[in-house]
Amino acid sequence: MEPTMKSLRYSLAALALIGTTHAAVAADNLEIIVPFAAGGATDIVARSFEPTFSQQLGVTSVVRNVAGASATVGTAEVANSEGNPNIIGYEPAGALSIQPSLKKLPYGPDSFTYICRTVSNPMFLMVSKSSDITSFKQLVEESQDQPFLYGSSGPGTLPHLAMAATVVNSDLKAEHVPYSGSGPAMNALAGNEIQIMADTETILENYDLRPLAVFADHRVEGYDDVPTVEELGLPALDFAVWQGVVAPKGISDERAQQYAEACKATVESDKFKSFADKAKAGIAYLGPDDFKAFVQKRFETNKQVLEDAGLAP
Repeated sequence: MEPTMKSLRYSLAALALIGTTHAAVAADNLEIIVPFAAGGATDIVARSFEPTFSQQLGVTSVVRNVAGASATVGTAEVANSEGNPNIIGYEPAGALSIQPSLKKLPYGPDSFTYICRTVSNPMFLMVSKSSDITSFKQLVEESQDQPFLYGSSGPGTLPHLAMAATVVNSDLKAEHVPYSGSGPAMNALAGNEIQIMADTETILENYDLRPLAVFADHRVEGYDDVPTVEELGLPALDFAVWQGVVAPKGISDERAQQYAEACKATVESDKFKSFADKAKAGIAYLGPDDFKAFVQKRFETNKQVLEDAGLAP
């Protein structure tokens, strides 16, 4: 019997060792879900964020693109991974603060452990430089006789919400024409199929456009002569294209703290700052509590905008 008992002890020890090894491997690998296709703006920033973030954590990570349904498919996968300490989402604004108000989803703003906000870029209200309109006041005046058409990168996107809020809160008369992305919308603006658009500095840099106002609480460096919408008499409409990191609910406080510290160090690193400067991605770090409060506030604000504009279901 002795050999049998000894063999059993060896077998149990081996099984324990195997289990420990698997646990260590699981803890040393991280999956970062980006809910858009590879090559888009969110994906580009996420892949620049990932190497330093992984280094700070001391793990090996991989970025996995899970696109579909306006970024809600990948975001839902993160939300449905409750308790999993080895998966996070690199999220765009719309998936967290707009889409839950537009359709029934398996998640909402309270479905995540918030880690950090990374970047944020304000949007501008813009017209083509070929237009004779040079101010928001003139835009409003000329729209009284013939309502303008404004484009967006799609229904329920931040550019759509920004323009819808402008129409609701001013005397501007304009109707919405959705497109499949910023590129097609910009081409339509250049061809005068539409006359107005809201989008970020990146679009301004790449197209021949004239900004009339900025959706922010302050003027933007490099565009010092462009007034905020509040300066023009509208409510403080703060629409920005932002991104951030979330984890599933149910992870340990220790793991959440590790993520938070790694995110802060990454955003403050010279490597990420250099990338952000070249990409014109405005670094806008928020820690876990502030990021959670920010998303909740944006969700409530956007929901009201959707209702006021008749876009809520």
